[in-house]
Amino acid sequence: RILIPVELKAVEADEKNIVQIQRYVDWIEQYYIPNRQSDIQPVLVAKKIENKQSNTYRRLIDSFNRFNQTNNNRCARLKSVEFDLDNDDLIFEIVSY
Repeated sequence: RILIPVELKAVEADEKNIVQIQRYVDWIEQYYIPNRQSDIQPVLVAKKIENKQSNTYRRLIDSFNRFNQTNNNRCARLKSVEFDLDNDDLIFEIVSY
C-alpha cells in the first residue's frame, strides 16, 4: 500500500509548499500509519518554472533536498511534477533535481 499526499499549486512552487508536504507526512505517520502500514510517496505538482537559473529556483531545489534528507527513513523521495499549457494541451513533466 502506498499513500500519495499531493500538494497541487496553480502557480510556481516555492519553499512554503515543502513545509505543507512535511505536515502531510507528519500527519500520515501519526494518525494513519499506526493503523494501516503503508509507504508514503509525497508529490508536488506546480506550474512550470521557466527560469531554472534563478536563486529562487535554487532555494526550492535545496528545500527538496533538505526534505529528502530529513525524511530519508520516513517516506520516498519527493516527486516534483511541473505542468505547462502548450496551445490547448496540458503537459506534465517530472522534474529531475
